Amino acid sequence: MSRLSRHALVLALLLTSTSALAGDQWVKARTVLNTCGYFSTSQAEITLTYRNQDLPWGTSVFLIYGFGGSTSPTTTFDWAPQPTTVEAPAVAGWHWEATVVSVIRARSSTQYNNINYVWKVVLPDGNVFYEKGNSSTYGYYSADFSHVPMPCTNVTGQFIGTPTPLAITTVVKN
Repeated sequence: MSRLSRHALVLALLLTSTSALAGDQWVKARTVLNTCGYFSTSQAEITLTYRNQDLPWGTSVFLIYGFGGSTSPTTTFDWAPQPTTVEAPAVAGWHWEATVVSVIRARSSTQYNNINYVWKVVLPDGNVFYEKGNSSTYGYYSADFSHVPMPCTNVTGQFIGTPTPLAITTVVKN
């Protein structure tokens, strides 16, 4: 490799590695029916990843989440059972990730269809901001997992298959 082509390669790598937008995120999920016979409960394993290359080193990120769904065809909810906060540890430079495992359907008829969440970002100087995709007072992100395949297993907590990427929407609430 010539010196000129080496410099061109380094420049190309630099441009592609710094072109990421601030506040990128991904959500993927797997679901499972906990028995292969009579229905009992089903679970979801949801992994949420947040990336923001504009944040200073030493930033902490937390996931605040709840579930949306219904208890009957006419009764819906959006933050059940209550908002929960978990730390999203750094998994790579400027990448934080949290995995949530929860029962999403039970014989009692409660059914969760989506995870609703906000990223709480704590800067090294103690300042806090919430990444929620919009400027509304009570806005949040929502990722629908109702279309994720649900294989059955007789081993509770065993998730089968590759996680499915979920579409993320922002919900405006004032």
